[in-house]
Parts: sequence; structure tokens; C-alpha cells
Amino acid sequence: MDILDKLVELAQITGSVNVQCRFQENWYVRQEPKRTQGVAHIITGGEGYLKIDGEEEIRLLKAGDVVFFPRIVGHVISSREACDNVDDAPDWEQSGVFTLKKRGAQGKALNMFCALFEYDRKADLIDSLPETVHVGMAHTALDSLVGMLKYEAEQAEKGSATVVNALSSVLLVLLMRTYLNQEEKTIHIGTLNGWYHPRLRGVVQAVLAAPEKAWSIQDMVSVVNVSRAQLMRLFKQQIGVSPHAFVNSIRLQQAAVLLKRSADSILSVALSVGFQSETHFGKVFKKQYGISPGQYRKDGNQLESEV
Repeated sequence: MDILDKLVELAQITGSVNVQCRFQENWYVRQEPKRTQGVAHIITGGEGYLKIDGEEEIRLLKAGDVVFFPRIVGHVISSREACDNVDDAPDWEQSGVFTLKKRGAQGKALNMFCALFEYDRKADLIDSLPETVHVGMAHTALDSLVGMLKYEAEQAEKGSATVVNALSSVLLVLLMRTYLNQEEKTIHIGTLNGWYHPRLRGVVQAVLAAPEKAWSIQDMVSVVNVSRAQLMRLFKQQIGVSPHAFVNSIRLQQAAVLLKRSADSILSVALSVGFQSETHFGKVFKKQYGISPGQYRKDGNQLESEV
């Protein structure tokens, strides 16, 4: 089982690459914080400056850079290093499947695609990532994908919306892969961090593959060949919860996927992920998600019908 594939599935990612930017002369764009969404900025030409709320550092962005905010923090991208030219906001128009943002007509240009992502509110994968992920796309599969985005933006072929929206999911996985393949990376305490720990990888992978199993501490100990005390300590240090809480969390995330994607009864969903009764499942689900399984399913169906 591939850890990234599984965590992407549990995250229930949806997205769209819906904004293209062409900026010249003086320009300024501001993104307000939104913790329930993620955004990626893909620089395909030129350069600009990035100022993130709460940070002193000003970052130079240039062609080939991709900046991803897993849970959007407020930030500015600007032609000025001070990032203070708020009156230079761009105009916009609809251009095929993209909202085209434009500013200026002469001088060096910054060309950029922007992708917006939404996830399940308890997406473990997203919580494992730092506030900002900054990667280069040179010599990676990201480069080929961006080439396809450019083609769709320029040619306006039939079915472009379907192609572009499908590319958004691929884009996010490639972003994750590129970042995780870097030698220098930050991974917060959570499932992904546990998987990277050599003593925990086996049990994390086993639980992800079969969360419905009646996992006991002894079962987990036998998978990774450590003492009970070591197992408890490693889980707290690397994943942030007890082994029992980890199993329950994965079960609930799997149940959330089934509630959205299947027509199975709530009882069937509960039993399929390892809970012994609908009542117990409902209580545990509401504690983690803040709403009942039935309301979660209803909310998901409403969102799909509104798209």
C-alpha cells in the first residue's frame, strides 16, 4: 500500500486550477486566510515577491517556483519588494475556463496559475504539512503538468474544464511527492510523521491497510517488535496520540469517505470500519467531526449538488 495514495484518499481532495495571472509594470495581489482551503501558485514566467502574514522575510518567486499553502495563510504577491503597493490590484475577465487577472501592458511580466483545493475537515495529510510548501518544478513531473495547463489556457479546446479540473488533483499529488522527496522537509506530528519513523512505519501501514481489524496493543507490538512502553511512547512522540486513538482516527476518516461516496447505511459503514454498533460509531464520529454521520453525509451531498 502506498502511504501517499491512502492519505490522499482519506483527505477527499477536490480542486480546480481556475485562475491565470498575467502581470506587467506594477501589480499587487492579496490572498486572505482561509484555513479550510489550500492554494498553490505556479510561476511559469517572470518573477515577483511574496510576503506572508506574520513573517519578516520577503521571498523572491521566479519562473519554475511553486508555492503551496495547505491551509491558506494570508499573503501578498507583488511587483515591489516591499509588497505595499495595494493600489495596483489587477483587473480580471473570463478567458475560457480560467479567470484571467491582468495588470499593465509593458515591461517584465509575471505569469502564474493558481489552484484552489478543498479537503475533508480532518484531513491528516494536510495537517502533517507545514504552513508553506515551496518547491521547484524543474526536472520533475510538475513541469510536464504545467505544460498541459499552458496548452489548455492557450488553445481553449473542447472539454478544457474537465481536463483542467482533473489536472488539479494530479497537481496536488505531484506537489506532495516533490516536497516529500526533498532532503530538507518539515513534517508535523501525525500519521505521515509516524510513517517516516522506522520503528512505526510497519504498524502505521498495517492500520491504514486494515483499520477495521480489532487492533490491540499486543497486535501492534508484534508488527513492529518493540515493547508496549516503547510503542506508547513512540506514538505520542511521532503521531501525537495513543495507539487506540490513532486506530479510531483512521477508522473515522475511512468512514467519512464511505459516507460521502457510498449509499451504504450508517450501520453498514460503522461495521465495515471496525465499530461494533451504530450508536458507538455516532458518538465517536460526532466527537471528532462535530456533527452526526447523517449530517456529514447530507452536507457532502449538498455540496456536490451545488457544484
